[in-house]
Amino acid sequence: MPKLDATKLSALKNLLKKNNLDGIVISDYTDMKYVLGEIFLPGEAVLLAHKKGIYVTSRSLYAATVKAAYPQIKIEACDSHRELKITETAKKLGLKKISFDKNKEIYVAGAAYAAAGFEPSEGLMESLRTSKTKSELLTMRKATEIALATFTHIQKFLKPGVTEKQIAAEMDNFMKSKGASGVSFDTMVSFGAASANPHYSTGDAKLKKNTVILFDYGCIYKGYCSDMTRTIWFGGKPSAEFKKVYSVVKGAYDAVVKNAKEGMLGEQIDSIARNYIKEAGYGQYFTHGLGHGIGMNIHEEAYVNPENGKKKIMRNYCFSVEPGVYLTGKFGVRYEDCYYMTPKGINLISKAK
Repeated sequence: MPKLDATKLSALKNLLKKNNLDGIVISDYTDMKYVLGEIFLPGEAVLLAHKKGIYVTSRSLYAATVKAAYPQIKIEACDSHRELKITETAKKLGLKKISFDKNKEIYVAGAAYAAAGFEPSEGLMESLRTSKTKSELLTMRKATEIALATFTHIQKFLKPGVTEKQIAAEMDNFMKSKGASGVSFDTMVSFGAASANPHYSTGDAKLKKNTVILFDYGCIYKGYCSDMTRTIWFGGKPSAEFKKVYSVVKGAYDAVVKNAKEGMLGEQIDSIARNYIKEAGYGQYFTHGLGHGIGMNIHEEAYVNPENGKKKIMRNYCFSVEPGVYLTGKFGVRYEDCYYMTPKGINLISKAK
């Protein structure tokens, strides 16, 4: 059974204090997992976190289990309209200023909270989840270690005639055999010209010698995601063009690792790689953002791209670094690992301590 994380609970109380709140409604599945672990199915419970503790209302089938796991938490069974239980409990507890995320509630629940005087907000729990605890970093390290081992494992499976789907299936099975509960997203394996499509759907193409293979994949371990990309040349001697493009992409990656600092905006970190690739003459072929936040979700806050990277990247924020160059009709190259920010710069999640 999951256990209450004292560090997370302390951070939750600080969130309430910082925002001058008596309580916050938590109904989003990922947010609930963050606080209590993976115990409820989506849409089957609502939490009210307040200064003195946590109140839970859930489907009756969870009541006995939760009481046994969390004896310090007040739980009441309710199989429908749990928003009414929340508003009634808030009133009984004398809570005056309560927040709910307006982007995460169905209309009926949101209307009930508003009618009870709760204050609509957005992104408060995301702001809490963005900076990872030591325990979270170590869990993400394990998820990353599984992904790294998968890349080593799959090399011996690469033979002429094997299909993209067969390689992806072998990778998925290997990750599960090493403790992953599933994949972070559909594993992408692309051969040749298909690797120039950043969001290619793995297909039935058969592997031939002297071609590019791009692997983009990750796994979920104890509720946390990993994500990595590698691009290789399969067969004989790599073409001169492949070697040049690979060098540019890896150079952009290395420039980010060297120069990204705490407090920089996400878009500023993106610009390190983007300017490097542009100066090398391939700017128009880097067609996506440098990276995204990662944690319980494969894409979450801590974006490092021109569109969404308007926030500072602070300590223990986790994000991907994945520059790429895509030459339509020829091949694409992407190189990706995930990092966390420290006061001295970024560190690989695979080396978190």
